[in-house]
Amino acid sequence: MSSFTSSDILSHLPIEAIQPSQLLYLLPIGFVAWALYHLSIGFYNLTLHPLAGYPGPLLARSSTLWYARALARGTIAQDLLALHDKYGDTVRITPDEISFIDPKNWKEIYGYRGGKVEMIKDPRYHDTVKPTPTILTGDYDQHNYYRKVLSAPFSEIALKKNEHILHEFVDKWVYRVKEVGQNGTKRIDATDWFNFLTFDLIGYLAYGEEFNCMTNSRLHDWIEASLAMATLMTLGQAARQLPYPFDKIYKALAIPEYVYRHTKMHRTLVEEQVNSRLGKNPEHMDFLQRMIEIYKAGNLDFPTLSEHASLLTIGGSETTATLLAGAVYFLAKDPKVYGKLTKEIRTKFADEKEMNLINLSQCKYLLGVVEESLRIYPPSPANHTRMVPQGGATLEGKHIPGGYCVSMPMYGSFNAKSNWAQPTRFAPERWTGEEPETFGRDRKEALKPFSFGPRNCLGQQLANHEVRLVIAKMAWHFDLELMSESIGWEQQTSYTFWKKLPLYVKMIPRKN
Repeated sequence: MSSFTSSDILSHLPIEAIQPSQLLYLLPIGFVAWALYHLSIGFYNLTLHPLAGYPGPLLARSSTLWYARALARGTIAQDLLALHDKYGDTVRITPDEISFIDPKNWKEIYGYRGGKVEMIKDPRYHDTVKPTPTILTGDYDQHNYYRKVLSAPFSEIALKKNEHILHEFVDKWVYRVKEVGQNGTKRIDATDWFNFLTFDLIGYLAYGEEFNCMTNSRLHDWIEASLAMATLMTLGQAARQLPYPFDKIYKALAIPEYVYRHTKMHRTLVEEQVNSRLGKNPEHMDFLQRMIEIYKAGNLDFPTLSEHASLLTIGGSETTATLLAGAVYFLAKDPKVYGKLTKEIRTKFADEKEMNLINLSQCKYLLGVVEESLRIYPPSPANHTRMVPQGGATLEGKHIPGGYCVSMPMYGSFNAKSNWAQPTRFAPERWTGEEPETFGRDRKEALKPFSFGPRNCLGQQLANHEVRLVIAKMAWHFDLELMSESIGWEQQTSYTFWKKLPLYVKMIPRKN
């Protein structure tokens, strides 16, 4: 049975037959009809809807306005956390979507479902990005194919082979931070300097050339363009939550022009960089090599190649830079914690050259710092919605019919009072076992910062190695001092990614 929306109804009205003199009489009638239509939908959502029994705020249970507002304001991550702290582990966040934070639901929503049909990504998300199927947006078979094509450079063998590249870039970062910070006498913006590092590194790993951000002390245009595209994705999702005609009005008036301009710039930069890479033969196996081979063989089109280049660039730079900035903020904010980290690094290693990936993986407190940074400030903070397949699914003992949506919000799951003791405290000790009386009942299995299941992050091993190396070398070389103007830095909005503020710190070279 087909269903009508308000836009369908309006499109069938004989507007051309209405005389101007009649318009003043019809407008109030039309408005009343429109209002009654949406009020009736709201009443249905609250009383007769299959998900009517789930708790949540009235606005979220009756309409999509709560969700649209949270997306538009950039507070979706914090707002979802607040709902779960108020209503519990299960909350209805739109008429058609339930949010969960109990860690047992990771497997059912995102994992391998034992022969059951996969829960696909919400198609409304696909509609806000370019429709070319990718490892991120493709169906089950497309995702598996692209993951297989892209996986080789991310294997442990490949990462070990390219470990020297990580060291070269991190060593350059240390040198430039000392130089620009005038040996600790001048503050630096750590937000920028981590973006410089990760973007230069991903340029070399993906395209065989660095972007010289560290050399020039300047953000590449691509970084701002990438963040603008992420903003457009979020605001586009917000618009889709609004009833007609407010969705059109919102898109026309509320989304800044620069967002569209920079999104177009992003696509242009991607295509230029891919074309440049096609004419090269890098010495190392870069991230695009296998995909380029398939493209040159005629089995892959240029838009698909470009879209994957875009995903690798953003995913391999912005998220890692965000995690590093968050780690430095919380470390600089708590000198006691940073002191424990520097003690571990400076006593375990007699020489900086001993800091290889294997040795760093044995630094217990360092690993705790990374895990706690991922928990308290996840680079991808919001919910990643999945659609329940035909036939439905059972979550928390209740049947959810097919076609409705479910999600696990990362920031909400990682900071909820029901999952963690003292969730606002940055405590690497919760991962080292040092304070079992405090953190022994933490639901640590809730922490899935790289998602879970067949669609988890392909580059998580690279990210872990990179972050461990940067933090370890920072702890080896520098003492930290947080500038007063950056206190409260973590209070940010997010549009797919966090809109990071400048993070002013002094990185002071150690005295001995």
